Amino acid sequence: MRSADHRPGFPDRDVVTAQAGVVARSETFESPFYVYQVPEAILRFRQGFGRLIRSQADRGVVAVFDKRILTKQYGSLFIESLPQCTLKRGHLADLPRAAAQWLGM
Repeated sequence: MRSADHRPGFPDRDVVTAQAGVVARSETFESPFYVYQVPEAILRFRQGFGRLIRSQADRGVVAVFDKRILTKQYGSLFIESLPQCTLKRGHLADLPRAAAQWLGM
């Protein structure tokens, strides 16, 4: 969303402010990706999971289609951040059957 005072041809103040924040963080931390960006992404990941599965009594399927969770060094941090749950890894084609089976459908 653009600021009310945004004028074409000039950078949006909100974008400039956000970019300045990233530059400031990158100058503050030795490894801003691991110190700031990964923890922030994990927090958002957990929040999304928590909006879908709110209690231990809830049942549902959360599918993650981003292979970085398996291939990158930081990927395991995302998995470890989740509350205790059943984890399955498989092929996309098998997802509908596996989800229906998990949900007892």
